[in-house]
Amino acid sequence: MKIAICQINPTAGDVAANRDKIIDRLAAASVQGADLVLFGELALSGAPLFDLVSHPDFTDRCMSALSDIADAEGGRACMSLIGMPTGDGDDVFDSVCVVAGGKMADCFSKAMPLSRDEAGRFSGMDAPGFDAPDDGMPQYTIKTEHGDILVVIGDDIQFIDTLDCFSSEETSPDLIVHLAAKRFAHSIIEEDAENYSALARTLKTPIVSCGIVGGSVDTVYHGGSMVFDKDGTMLLKMKNFVEDSVIIDFDNRHGFTGLFKRPLPVDGKSARTRHAYRAMVTATRDYFAKSGFKRATIGLSGGIDSAVVAAIAVEALGPQCVQGVTMPSRYSSEGSVSDSLQLAANLGIKCEKLPIEDVFSASLDTLAPLFGDAPFSVAEENMQSRIRGMLLMAVSNKFDTLVLNTTNKSEAAMGYGTLYGDTNGALSILGDLYKTEVYDVAEYINRNGEIIPMSIMEKAPSAELREGQKDSDSLPAYDVLDSVLYCLIEENMSVMDCAAECDVPVDTVVWIDKMLKINEYKRHQLPPIVSLSRMTLTRDRCMPLIVRY
Repeated sequence: MKIAICQINPTAGDVAANRDKIIDRLAAASVQGADLVLFGELALSGAPLFDLVSHPDFTDRCMSALSDIADAEGGRACMSLIGMPTGDGDDVFDSVCVVAGGKMADCFSKAMPLSRDEAGRFSGMDAPGFDAPDDGMPQYTIKTEHGDILVVIGDDIQFIDTLDCFSSEETSPDLIVHLAAKRFAHSIIEEDAENYSALARTLKTPIVSCGIVGGSVDTVYHGGSMVFDKDGTMLLKMKNFVEDSVIIDFDNRHGFTGLFKRPLPVDGKSARTRHAYRAMVTATRDYFAKSGFKRATIGLSGGIDSAVVAAIAVEALGPQCVQGVTMPSRYSSEGSVSDSLQLAANLGIKCEKLPIEDVFSASLDTLAPLFGDAPFSVAEENMQSRIRGMLLMAVSNKFDTLVLNTTNKSEAAMGYGTLYGDTNGALSILGDLYKTEVYDVAEYINRNGEIIPMSIMEKAPSAELREGQKDSDSLPAYDVLDSVLYCLIEENMSVMDCAAECDVPVDTVVWIDKMLKINEYKRHQLPPIVSLSRMTLTRDRCMPLIVRY
């Protein structure tokens, strides 16, 4: 049996475009003699769908598109498995539909919708009309002349070892097919490989996984479809973050043929950084492609954050679609402008210089009767950031571009940013990277030569909103800050445990924890953050506006 694994990049809600993509892949697989063609979870509808699944006619549109796919398949001998939502506005299921012989032959639904994207939107085993067995999770088996294939959807893979079909060798399936939509997070690619390997080895059954890829606002699906033999050896790993298709041979006597064995990928700092970079490029490219915008505007400060965002934007969109703007004030160093211009030259993008001194001075004059003799404070500092934000948005409106936000996770956690100033933007590229991780990405960008100038890499971080200002005036050193924030956010540690783990004074951790709490109101107003971890601020860690807990 020839199995085609089709890892596609669907657009959430654009059923017609996704349908056409599936039809094209089916036609190509049929020409290559495929007997079974796999598409990932929710490939026809795209993901995440959020409340679109409850729209009165959305599942009807998906079913109509599936009918078109069946018509296009016609009398071909191949069978296809296609992920899509089914049901009605009251009960919608995350399903896989089987198309064969020019019609829908069967439909399976996920039993356990667990993720936050699915909760309250997709129904599962507890829904009226869900045909679940009395003794647990249902099992969906397709019988073919080459063996029995168990089909598993998304998170149901966690409960596969409870199925009755694995009670004996006589009842066990010959192959497990897992159709998934896996959200990228640090180390998940390596963990997936290890988990599949262990599962295949435990169940003594080969596994084929098929995922979807692409960015959908703050979510990135990494794909990375894989094939494992029954002893847990990885035989094939498809590309991450890009569309990919491959045909493999399988039968119940000889297993997979024509594939060579590959070692499991090794996790590490370099792999983590490389995957994070590719995820951010994918998210940026698809955000623009799927929203219909072509060009990006970025405020270049001469600092590391805006430099990394600009490099990612160029990789995603091309230099002709990226506009840099440097906006010096009376407190800007000479390097903030020269470094920005050098970065722009290295990237091949245009960079306009828009000094803000006149606007700042006029604003101070306007406020003078109200401010009186009050000393210079954060109010005057933030005015400069908001002036820059206003100018960036004006450029965005005038030239039909999107502003990309440059705030990192350390700054977002501590509230070290100005609302309606440097928190502006359509998409936060770095919002799930701590400051120290931003430097890791910068080094990766420079892996083949200097793109981000070394003067940017080596300078002390500064907002340059007052004379001689440095980030270290307001924050602990970033290596200390990030280690504490990681324990508080990712590990959900108590203050005392965090202080012990990081070898940091308790008073310092108490202060960082306080700042993390009192700045929640700012995070409620941030743009969407590209998710790179399992604890993205505003998405996975969204707290009420209460600081005394």
